[in-house]
Amino acid sequence: MGRITEAQLKNELKSGSLSRVYFLYGEEDFLVKTYADRIVDIAVPEEVRDMNFIRFTDAPRSAELMDYLDGMPVFAEYKCALIMDLDLEQLDAAEQKNYLALLKNIPESSVLIIEQLHINANDYNDKKIKEKPKKLLEAANKNGAVCEFKYLSLDRVCTQIRRKVERGGCTISDENAAFLAEECGRSLTVLGHEIDKLCAYRQSGEITKDDLNALVPKRADAGIYTLADALFEGRTKDAFEILDELFVQQFDEHKIFFALSGYFVDLYRAKLGKTAGKNYSETAQAFGYYGGRSYAMKYAYPKAAMLSERYLGDCLTVLYRTNRLLNSSKMSDRTLIESAVAELSMLKKTDD
Repeated sequence: MGRITEAQLKNELKSGSLSRVYFLYGEEDFLVKTYADRIVDIAVPEEVRDMNFIRFTDAPRSAELMDYLDGMPVFAEYKCALIMDLDLEQLDAAEQKNYLALLKNIPESSVLIIEQLHINANDYNDKKIKEKPKKLLEAANKNGAVCEFKYLSLDRVCTQIRRKVERGGCTISDENAAFLAEECGRSLTVLGHEIDKLCAYRQSGEITKDDLNALVPKRADAGIYTLADALFEGRTKDAFEILDELFVQQFDEHKIFFALSGYFVDLYRAKLGKTAGKNYSETAQAFGYYGGRSYAMKYAYPKAAMLSERYLGDCLTVLYRTNRLLNSSKMSDRTLIESAVAELSMLKKTDD
């Protein structure tokens, strides 16, 4: 079938006639995940999914994957496998060759989905990119359907915003929907988090520009809050995906780090205030959070209640050490920030 648009993919899924291979990639990870899940839903009914569907977060051995796909489906039309972020460069030469051959031999009774997040066409066309990732895309293109999901146009994003806001029991003007879209970098993942927060705050009626100015952090901060939530919930992979998205959007590495550090400082201060029996307003005043800045303390208070003072203190130690390295180390800023996020994730696991 080759390269197809989102509209063509949607029509194919409506028909119920599935390709053997789907290669889904792009900047808009929300749509990549949404369509991958939709293919799974069509291929394998939920009541027989345990017997006919498998999800891999790391590349399985090619022989293991082929054995699975060669098996006959049980009480279903298809068997289905989904591989998240398949990177051929991490495999040895023999496995790379086997994977490329495997894509040519998917049985009629099986569907393979390859879900690649935070990747755009330039990543595959760039001469600096090694050949194996390109060959993976080309093999999928010859033997199945390839669909790229770019960030949506402003009009489409605004439509999504209005629909989600209405489901939350509120309304929003076209002008404010556009403002919210741009503040969140048109990322549906970040927008979902921010709209939930806005609707919970407003509860009913119109979400105003004052609400947006007071509650919606600037673009880097919005991503940082979502990243931190993923860390607190033990979703390390999601945290790194969000961090990658911030890098893809070309935010300054130091601004990303300072936004992350600032949020953890807010949380630690909120924890101290709660431990001292103070409400968020009293704590905000004690630490000099005035005006709209006081909302940062209000937002941090319920989060801090779920985290230990020891954990937050250890996190600040990691961030302080990373800050020093950013000013002195020869390592790249991105590598240092990724290492810090990995350490924060490990601290959470040991704190549970």
